Amino acid sequence: MKDEEVAPELARVLTDIAAERDAQDRMWGCQEFPDGSGPEFIELAEKAKRECSAAAKQGRLTWRHVLTEEFFEALAETEPGRLRTELVQTAAVAVKWIESLDRRRGGAVHRTKVGRGLTEKLVRDRIPEVIESTGRQAECRVAGPDEYEALLRAKLYEEAGEYVASGDPDELADLLEVVHALAAAHRLTPDELEARRAAKATERGGFSGRVVLRLADDHQVRAGAVRTKPAGGSRGQRERR
Repeated sequence: MKDEEVAPELARVLTDIAAERDAQDRMWGCQEFPDGSGPEFIELAEKAKRECSAAAKQGRLTWRHVLTEEFFEALAETEPGRLRTELVQTAAVAVKWIESLDRRRGGAVHRTKVGRGLTEKLVRDRIPEVIESTGRQAECRVAGPDEYEALLRAKLYEEAGEYVASGDPDELADLLEVVHALAAAHRLTPDELEARRAAKATERGGFSGRVVLRLADDHQVRAGAVRTKPAGGSRGQRERR
């Protein structure tokens, strides 16, 4: 979508959202958590749909009904493509709600939070020794097994970002260390990981050929099928028209 095609009221909301996301990144860095969604939320999603439909038929539909339906539909998904689709639809409804608030109240200035932000991160095992050798105190804890992989994924983004920003090949060594730690978390030794890499290289090649694939404008390359809702959005959105 070109900038000139974005309505002013939508552009304002999107600008506020971008500012909020930037503030969150500055405070907390790259965050990685498990999705936590799944079939246990299907019943709540169906309940939210029924409540939204009933409210629409009775003339008492609210933004709360519509957003709740979208939110629980997202929570009920586990397949990444469908989950992403539902989250985009949830975000779109939240944006429409904000636009509605702005129309009714003339808009408000969005103030991003300023705080201490990120208070801890995964570090190499000997970093506390390095810190204490300078006379400072290192306050540390040992990550639990349930959070370890999530912390490693966040570290992977951190190290990749540092290489992208600096281009320093030393950062690749840090990145590889995280990759080996993640492989170990999946019970893979460095040799086993290398065997998998070599097998893929044999089957698909590497990147030394510098091949750039041009993607046609009229299709998308997808890892899996993405389910879309019927035209018009959620049931609540259709019924309130």
